[in-house]
Amino acid sequence: MADQTKDTPKAKPRGFAAMTPEQRRAFGSKGGRVAHERGTANTFTSESASAAGRIPHERGTAYHWTSDEAREAARKGRGVPRPRRRRAPS
Repeated sequence: MADQTKDTPKAKPRGFAAMTPEQRRAFGSKGGRVAHERGTANTFTSESASAAGRIPHERGTAYHWTSDEAREAARKGRGVPRPRRRRAPS
């Protein structure tokens, strides 16, 4: 019996997977501009972001890290350069 994986054609990527990185950036940028023009873009303030961050903790659905998991996550984060923040002039 012949192997069916050799006989079936490979599926072509669709949607975003078929786009080049430049096309994806242009497409995403266009969507953001349109949302701001319409006034439907989500703009977080520090207060609304803080309130949104509290919701999982209040519902009890927030993920609780074990000390081993936290250590492993910290190990993975090492070596990844962080963007430098500019200090405001004093």
